[in-house]
Amino acid sequence: MTLKPIYYIYGSDDYLIEETLSAIKTEALKGGFASMNYHSFDSKCDPSDIVAAASTMPAFAEWRLVVVKGAESFKDKHTEAFIPYVKRPSPSTCLVFVSQDAKLNRTSVFAKALAEGGYLKACERPSDEELFAWVRRHVKKEGKTISEGAIRKLVEIGGGKLRDIHSELQKIVLYAWEKTAIEEKDVEDAGLDCREESIFGLSDAIGAKDLKKALYIYEKISDEEPLKVLGSIARQIRTLLKIKALLKKGTPPDKLPSLLGLFPKYADGYLRRSRKFSERELKVAIEKLLKADADLKSNRVPEPVILPRLIMELCG
Repeated sequence: MTLKPIYYIYGSDDYLIEETLSAIKTEALKGGFASMNYHSFDSKCDPSDIVAAASTMPAFAEWRLVVVKGAESFKDKHTEAFIPYVKRPSPSTCLVFVSQDAKLNRTSVFAKALAEGGYLKACERPSDEELFAWVRRHVKKEGKTISEGAIRKLVEIGGGKLRDIHSELQKIVLYAWEKTAIEEKDVEDAGLDCREESIFGLSDAIGAKDLKKALYIYEKISDEEPLKVLGSIARQIRTLLKIKALLKKGTPPDKLPSLLGLFPKYADGYLRRSRKFSERELKVAIEKLLKADADLKSNRVPEPVILPRLIMELCG
C-alpha cells in the first residue's frame, strides 16, 4: 500500500471506514516507534494543534500518523485553517480525517482543495463484484477457498452490509474449521447467530476435550466479555455433570432431553461428551471454573492468561 500524505475518509459504510483506517494505520506505523509517531484528535481540538502535529517530523521512522475523528463536525471557519497545509502537506506525515457523513459537501473550499490533491476516500456500499472480491480475500487469509454459491448466500444473509457479512464469515470459518473449501451448504448450516454460536462452539469443543479446536475458537472470540465465555463453559460442564448423575441413577438416555431442557438433536452429543469425563474430573472442573471466576473478578491474575489456561486444564 502506497500512502498518501492526506486522506479524508467518509461514506455510508462504517465498517469499510474502519477497515480503511486500520489499513492506513498498519502501513504508516509498520516501522516501529508507533507510540512516538501516532497522534489522535477530534473536532473539538484546535486546527492549529492538528497542523502542528502533522508538520512535525517522525521520530526514528518513515511516517508520522495523525488521525482526526469526527471531521464532519468542523465548521467552515475551522476547515479553512487546514487549506494551506492541504496544499503543501508534509511528505513524512499521513494526516487522516475521518467523517461519519455519508455524503460530502463538495462545494466547500476545503473539499475542493482535498479533491484537487486526490485525497478524498469514499467508503460507499460495495458493488456485488467488490463484495465477492472482499469475501474471497478474507477467506484466503484463513487458508481456505469459497465457492461462488457460498459467497452469494453469505452476501444475502449479510444484507450486503460489510459488518454483517464479516460477522457471518467469522462464524462460517469456525463452523468449517477443518475444511479447506467452503461450500454453500456450510453457509446455510452455520446458522445466523454468530457470536453465541461461536461461544457455544468453544464450550462444545471443551466438552469434547478437543484442545486444538477449543484454542482455535477462543482465538477468534477472544474479544468477547470473559465472564460471558466463562458462563457458557460452566453451563457445559454442569450439564455434563447432571448427565453423569442421572445416568448413575439409571435414567434412560432418551429421557435426558426433557429432564435437562436439551434439544433432542443435541442430546447425543452431550451424552458422548459426558463419557469423556469421569465424575471426579467434572467436579474438579467446577472448582477450576470457580477459581477462574474469582481471578477475573479480583484482577489477581492478568486477564489474557485466565481463560486460555482454563481451557488447557479442562481439555487435558
